[in-house]
Amino acid sequence: MGWSTTCLVLLGLMALVQEGTGLFCHRCSSSMGGCGENLNLIMFPWRPCGPSEFCVKVVQKHGSGVKIIRECESELIKDTRHRLRMPVLRRHGYCINARKNDPYNPQQTSDPSIQYCFCNDFNGCNTGSQVKVKFLPVAVFCGLLTYFVSKLH
Repeated sequence: MGWSTTCLVLLGLMALVQEGTGLFCHRCSSSMGGCGENLNLIMFPWRPCGPSEFCVKVVQKHGSGVKIIRECESELIKDTRHRLRMPVLRRHGYCINARKNDPYNPQQTSDPSIQYCFCNDFNGCNTGSQVKVKFLPVAVFCGLLTYFVSKLH
């Protein structure tokens, strides 16, 4: 088998694995040690999210304090409090104020003290950090590795 065929097979397998797995998110609350603004990745590894389309980071401001919740979208929707406040528009990279369902003040439609941030571009994306793994560099690395290994034989 030539190096180009091996490379294509590896790329095909990588594409299948990437599409075949579900989204994994960090799942914790800032009331748990290590889950505040700076997330301890060892204490809170990724957990499977099942049918979720997004990882969510909820930031709630209470006076001078801030509470952070990191969770799967499907789990937050099960909680009535979040289901009623979660924005309808959910897109990767959006941080949107919560909906305010106040029958006494219908003019005020959003609550700036609670913000929902959505992501789905990589597992564990709700850390808030800027570390991202791109598919193309991994594919190029695998292709070069396959090429050099085939030259050794």
